[in-house]
Amino acid sequence: MLVGTYEHKLDSKGRVVLPARFRQELSSGVVCTIGIDKCISLYSMDKWERVLEKLQQLPFSKGRSRDLMRLMLSSASELQIDNAGRILVPPFLRSHAGLEQDISLIGVNDHIELWNSENWNSYISKIVDVLPEIAEDVEGF
Repeated sequence: MLVGTYEHKLDSKGRVVLPARFRQELSSGVVCTIGIDKCISLYSMDKWERVLEKLQQLPFSKGRSRDLMRLMLSSASELQIDNAGRILVPPFLRSHAGLEQDISLIGVNDHIELWNSENWNSYISKIVDVLPEIAEDVEGF
């Protein structure tokens, strides 16, 4: 399970060091794609296979399904983790997430999200303020 928040820096070439704990989960390879909330999603190869299975089950005749499939698949890249534990984040995805230098890596159970740290801190502040309402609305929690 991928959990926790780690603060890192994006280097001048667009690389980020993955925390050792996350590297263990991603040792079989990593796929990155566009994230839903102005972030980047990183999946291990086996978790990415599950995402692909879900996408294949969506009805291509529905516009929203096509939009989601096209965006997630066209922005997906298989990445290599180098000997220093870094990945090179593709320029399109860096732009989408507003990644410049300070980055927050967030473990979200089956995947990792890369956030601009300022955006993450703003997002989390808003969520914490309404946490009781969120817990009330989430069924089964």
